[in-house]
Amino acid sequence: MTHDGRAERTPQQERSIRTRSRILECAATLFDRHGYPMTTVGDIAKEAEVTRGALYYHFRDKQAVAAAIFEEQFEGMSVPPQHLRVQELVDATYLLVYGLRINPIQRGAARLTMEQGTDRVDRTRVMQMWIDFVVSILSEAQKQGEVRPEVDVNRASRYFVAAFAGVQNMSQAFTKRHDLDEYLTDMWQYTLPAIVSDGVMAKLMLDPERGAQLARHGMALAS
Repeated sequence: MTHDGRAERTPQQERSIRTRSRILECAATLFDRHGYPMTTVGDIAKEAEVTRGALYYHFRDKQAVAAAIFEEQFEGMSVPPQHLRVQELVDATYLLVYGLRINPIQRGAARLTMEQGTDRVDRTRVMQMWIDFVVSILSEAQKQGEVRPEVDVNRASRYFVAAFAGVQNMSQAFTKRHDLDEYLTDMWQYTLPAIVSDGVMAKLMLDPERGAQLARHGMALAS
């Protein structure tokens, strides 16, 4: 047993976990590089250096791989608590931008989310997960008086997720996301004043280097 009371994993279980993680990282890399439609199950198996049988042991098809990548992108997200809940929202996006530089899962999930096509990948669920995440933070911020009482946090959250998708797409088109942190800073500077209470903006840390700073202090996305 581990110190927290959980049963220790067997060597076989550890290998299985590593194999699954490798498949997801390799698939995410290929999705980011070539797109979902142009990536085959065979491509993923070859990149991960596993047999098709090993891949199908973990995932029933390519669509299941994509769904797992969507889920996985939330696993490594750790947002440090702040006095201002709005700061936590800002920090989450800066950490996400940082993760897009270093984490293949984040990059693959971003490409999958932005792609539009005739495939069967369910993009609405992951978008709703992001909206729910923002709603949870803004709702608490509103209770604490950081967000104006007349603000509809559900609609505001939907807008922020859409705005982030837009700036990410723009940055990807022009610089392969190299200046996404600057786009993000501009997004918050121009949109947050519409919803936050007087005095909150002056207390927020909006800095393109914020994600890297948080990461250096051990509060980054798991890579």
